[in-house]
Amino acid sequence: MFLLSSAISAFAQLGLILVLPLAWWALTARRSIGFASWIGLRRPTWDGRRGRLGVAILAWVAIGAASTALLQSFSGQVPAARFAGQGLGGIVPVLLFAIIQTSLAEEIFFRGFLGKRIIARWGFAPGNAAQAIVFGILHVALFASFADPVRLLLVGILTGSSGWIAGWINEKSAGGSILPGWALHASANLLVGTAAAFNLMG
Repeated sequence: MFLLSSAISAFAQLGLILVLPLAWWALTARRSIGFASWIGLRRPTWDGRRGRLGVAILAWVAIGAASTALLQSFSGQVPAARFAGQGLGGIVPVLLFAIIQTSLAEEIFFRGFLGKRIIARWGFAPGNAAQAIVFGILHVALFASFADPVRLLLVGILTGSSGWIAGWINEKSAGGSILPGWALHASANLLVGTAAAFNLMG
């Protein structure tokens, strides 16, 4: 039953997230480009400057580690807490949560839709900053009912920063593909979800 509810939740959230991007694409770009390419769900074309890509990934990992430490301070109030104690039985639900429900849905909306649309109109700097700020604000809103102001500020800074780096990697190193950001995002959520399932957090 838990597996079924996890699958329904994951694909329902993805479906809801897709409504606005699909409608926008259908009205503005359907005749010129396929939806997957328009949103960035395509193979990366790396620019070859591996040094700065490596620095960006290291920065993202450092922010991810700080975020994980912050999440531990919220105890059982984070979304991944629903997997607590599930053990092996929680693996598939964690995969659905980490790969589909959170990372794919959020990467499509923030980096693939919001960021790309603003970048196309006003350029990379304002577009990437805008999607990162909105990404951070969304996470602040998710924690606002139980977190104190200091931790809320940290949530906003850390998630906004990770969103900015993911956008930079996608647009400046991967030729506009959102797959690298999706992979990084999914790996972080998978780590947190698995730790919760095996009671390794807290």
